[in-house]
Amino acid sequence: MPNVGKPSKGCKVCRDRRLKCDGKRPSCGQCMRINKECYGYRDPLNLMFKNENAVVVRRANRRYQEIAKGKATVRHWNSSEALDSDATTPGSSCASSVASFQHNTGSSSSSMYGENITWELMPRLEDQAIAFFLARYVQTPGLVPRGQFEYLPQIIGQEGTEKILQTSVTAAGLACLGNATKCEFVSKRARQEYVAALAMTNKALSKPETAREDSTLISVLLLGLYENFTFRTKDSQHAWTRHINGATALLNLRGPEQLSDNLRRKVFSQVFGAILLTCLQNRSEVPQSIMDLWESGLSVHDYSYNTTGRSWTVTMIRFINNVINLSKDSTSLPSSMVATVLTLDHDLDALNSQIPSIWKPETMDLEDSTAYVFGTFYHVYSDPWIIQMWNNLRAVRMNLHTILREQLLKSLAQDSPSSDRRAREAQIAASEEAMRTTALTICASVPQLTGQIPFPNSPDASSVHPDLRCSDLYEPDDPRFQLHPPGTFITASQSTGLSFLSWPLYFAGKLEIASPSLRSWVIDRLFYIGLQIGSMQAVVFAEELKAMKRQGSGFEFRKDKQPGDGVDI
Repeated sequence: MPNVGKPSKGCKVCRDRRLKCDGKRPSCGQCMRINKECYGYRDPLNLMFKNENAVVVRRANRRYQEIAKGKATVRHWNSSEALDSDATTPGSSCASSVASFQHNTGSSSSSMYGENITWELMPRLEDQAIAFFLARYVQTPGLVPRGQFEYLPQIIGQEGTEKILQTSVTAAGLACLGNATKCEFVSKRARQEYVAALAMTNKALSKPETAREDSTLISVLLLGLYENFTFRTKDSQHAWTRHINGATALLNLRGPEQLSDNLRRKVFSQVFGAILLTCLQNRSEVPQSIMDLWESGLSVHDYSYNTTGRSWTVTMIRFINNVINLSKDSTSLPSSMVATVLTLDHDLDALNSQIPSIWKPETMDLEDSTAYVFGTFYHVYSDPWIIQMWNNLRAVRMNLHTILREQLLKSLAQDSPSSDRRAREAQIAASEEAMRTTALTICASVPQLTGQIPFPNSPDASSVHPDLRCSDLYEPDDPRFQLHPPGTFITASQSTGLSFLSWPLYFAGKLEIASPSLRSWVIDRLFYIGLQIGSMQAVVFAEELKAMKRQGSGFEFRKDKQPGDGVDI
């Protein structure tokens, strides 16, 4: 009951006139003095209770109407402002989060008793975060028996999942969800979970028996991803590298026995791929012990349906390792480096010619330009992992020709004019053309990863014919394979592999010879990626390229360059 104050014991006349009543009986003194009839006094027992039903009904109706009018609207993000933390306040960011992940339950009604109020059951924030992570980072094997975190849903769905793994997944999920929604509260919860997961991981690493467990290695990998999600500057790459170094030590500790178990083999393959990519980015050598472990696992036939694909993948990994070893070479003479690079580039052409037909992309030409495609064509691939493989090779090729160009320019600056100067200048021009063409093919892979076109239905792996091509899996006139707006074919049930795209795009955009138009397009796509997968790493890359663009480096080149005109990779 509401507090309405102490009720007056005076008669009605005194209460109306707001006078102090002496309470005399049968008539009070004030009424006798003015010759008014005194109506007596109220029963004190009745004054203990007051009917406030009407007041409460009016107040509730007014409140429900305010809620109904104040429904939050979902904010439509512009790629140029996506995840721009400098321009966002905690209040606005959390409003965006509420609009995206909560539903209003208020409704207007003429009576608080007129309708039943339906309350929606909302999943816990932690469950939403894990679902967000799984939808964007779990890649199940398809045409190629390679995936990413495909084992996580089954592991964390089991009863009795280890706390270290559950906390690590939650930390990673909250981090990318907080970035995507720009909600400081979610990001704060992510930091809390990260600290807890880090403490549990360090405790597990202190004992050899727990350090060898699958949950420990997977947690180290997830905590490394957390560092990528919370990327703030290029120096944040060191934190990711430290986690990869820790994972490398754990692979050595687990030894060859880990390759005899299906789950452990999947984890090894994923960590090994991360080690290769990190070494390529940092121009550091792949530990020989890791290469030996990988070589010892080649007897496991997970490519049994396609011996060509298996042998090609093995050759590709060995080739990438050779390029990494070349990248870290800082002592050889320019002439020696040039000869080695040209040999490796020739080997890459030979490797490209041996790739299985179904792994090769189909080129779709555009009649009209569009903001979502750079150039006049885009590619259709049969599997997300195949796009990752191609783009990694393209990054390797750009790295090779960057080294070749640097060494040739160095030799031209050091040597006096000679007869082979013209040949070296011609090779510089050829390397620049190779880098431009390779950058265009990376851009051509973007539409499928950003959900503008779907992936074809892959055939059963055991029934793949050597001559089967990607174009045999879909009808070119199928309207689904015409360009749609970004995100059209991104679903919560299957990742497109968008998380694989940040580094190749960044490599293409940061080329010294990259044109301003290419760099602008890459910046826009990186902002989109950062918003979709909740990764600050993509945003930091975009900001760095924006700074390069302001400096005015780069020059324009043809957008209609087709694979085959130069370097087809």
